[in-house]
Amino acid sequence: MKRSFQGIKLRLAIAGLFFLLMFLAIVVRAFQLQILQGEKLKRLGERQQLKEWIVLPKRGTILDRAGEPLALSLEAQSVYARPRRIKEPESAVRSLAQALDMNQAEVQQKLKTEKPFVWLKRQIAPKEAERIKALNLEGVGMSYEPNRYYPQGQLAGQVVGFVGRDSQGLEGVELYYDAYIRGERGSPIIEHDALGRRVLAQGLDEVEIPPGADIHLTLNTSIQHVAEKQLEATVTKYRAKAGIAIVVEPFTGEVLALANYPFFNPNNFTRLSSIQWRNRSVTDSFEPGSTFKVILAAAALEEEVVGKEDLFYCEFGKYAFAGKTIHDTHEYGWLPFYKIIQYSSNIGVTKVAEKLKKDRYFKYIDKFGFGKLTRIDIPGEAAGVVRSPDSWSPIDLATHAFGQGIAVTPIQLVMAYSAIANGGFLMQPFVVRRVVAPSGEILLQNQPHVTRRVVSEKTARLLTSILKGAVSDGGTGLMASVEGFEVAGKTGTAQKPDLAHGGYSGRKRVASFVGFVPADDPRLVLLVIVDEPEGSVYGGVVAAPAFRNIAQSALRYLGIVPDQPGPLPLPAAKGGTLVRVEQKSVNETARREGAMEVPNFVGLSLRGAVEKARALKLKVEMRGNGYVVKQSPAPRAVWGKSETLTLTLQG
Repeated sequence: MKRSFQGIKLRLAIAGLFFLLMFLAIVVRAFQLQILQGEKLKRLGERQQLKEWIVLPKRGTILDRAGEPLALSLEAQSVYARPRRIKEPESAVRSLAQALDMNQAEVQQKLKTEKPFVWLKRQIAPKEAERIKALNLEGVGMSYEPNRYYPQGQLAGQVVGFVGRDSQGLEGVELYYDAYIRGERGSPIIEHDALGRRVLAQGLDEVEIPPGADIHLTLNTSIQHVAEKQLEATVTKYRAKAGIAIVVEPFTGEVLALANYPFFNPNNFTRLSSIQWRNRSVTDSFEPGSTFKVILAAAALEEEVVGKEDLFYCEFGKYAFAGKTIHDTHEYGWLPFYKIIQYSSNIGVTKVAEKLKKDRYFKYIDKFGFGKLTRIDIPGEAAGVVRSPDSWSPIDLATHAFGQGIAVTPIQLVMAYSAIANGGFLMQPFVVRRVVAPSGEILLQNQPHVTRRVVSEKTARLLTSILKGAVSDGGTGLMASVEGFEVAGKTGTAQKPDLAHGGYSGRKRVASFVGFVPADDPRLVLLVIVDEPEGSVYGGVVAAPAFRNIAQSALRYLGIVPDQPGPLPLPAAKGGTLVRVEQKSVNETARREGAMEVPNFVGLSLRGAVEKARALKLKVEMRGNGYVVKQSPAPRAVWGKSETLTLTLQG
């Protein structure tokens, strides 16, 4: 009996020790869970219980310079499901498929997911939303999402760009300024119980998300429309592959129009190829042909290698150079330098290039911005193809002189001509004027920016006078002339490289015209490019008329008064000599009535502007330092002398 009692005591002691060890183990584990790993486990638990759903904000509006919307966000409803809460899945599948015009198998596949949340259909039609509301299915709900809409359709489509399904900018301004436009995404927290049921939530459609900022473009939609219309007509007429038209303000770098044909409607971007999305004005390079002769002319004049009247023998159309034969379209003998540019003589510019030498020529190719990004605020910009003079073969000096063997982008070329138009300053182009927050705060204000001075005002003005001759009798750009205005510009007809066989294509050409108007008081710089026209291939025939038509309409929209309003009278006879009757301009009439014509301050230094203003006794407000790049009122405008003249300086 005593032995039996001792055995019981031993078993009890062992059991007690076992329970003590178990208790200690529980205490240790509890310490680990609550103290050492408490925060980590708490976060894990919350992640299981709380779900975060992303709510897309309303993107900001994109507007033209007059406030007309080019892109805006409309609210569209999207249908979501919580598969675990749907009580009769088979019946729900049939009802949802019918209401949403979807295949039953597709709906069923979506509901089979293990995820607690799934989108059934995004951005549904209003009639579909009504049918979903009528079903009143548990586990099925709707949420508002922004739907991007482009009210002007294809107008400036490559500039504006488009967004993806999740409101992410993918092309154009939508992409470049996406950080401003998209706003801040909202994240409502939704609480679920152990079975995945929502027990406490801030609804998807109840969350207030700040919208994105508005983007105000430099584009003038009236000028953009005309540019696109004329470009389409020209490409169609000559059965061309594509076309480009660009209009800029030379003193600011603001882009007023930028058209690419074939056009592209961002409302239907999924139906089109990326070739049509691409903004070829900034992404593609081409050999500029004779339009590039102006760069050589600027370099030769600035370096004082030639004078306007210097004579060159043009060999009657054939010139042996570096083992090759250079040809002219016409057989010219002796030509002064200015007529070499006006008549677009390849032989003439080759001889000028021989005097200039390759290193000095390349210096100006570089200064005018070729081979570099203009830094325009459009994604995908290319730098073109410019080789160092160290790698030039002997013939390259000649080919570069008339625009072969070098590749430039359209935006580079139009900004180079803008530098000539504004007195010698290379400006940075831009398509966005400002970014405005929903509160009205200006988040970004793009200002005119002088990249560098490339030539003197003297050279720019001399070159302008030469380019005016190219659009007059005998010049290659006669068809670009605008009634009532003087035009300065240059034609281009470039052979396209034959990528398959090497060398140049015998048939494919790029026809172009680039210039500015009014010539002596430039308000617009225009470039028209037509890729692979058929029939006529010359820039003076194909591109120049489109330039004229765009310029005429743009000048009218901007209210710019002609130098010679109305048709000129017939010459009158005087002593056997024909003389033209003198015309009085609108500005001259206004002066007689007590107003005055605003003098031109653009290009002057700060000191020069101050001295000129004092001499003329004008009230002037100065903004910035450096050189005058913009003035308001514009030069030659009619105003009262008591008004204040505002000068913007940069550089």
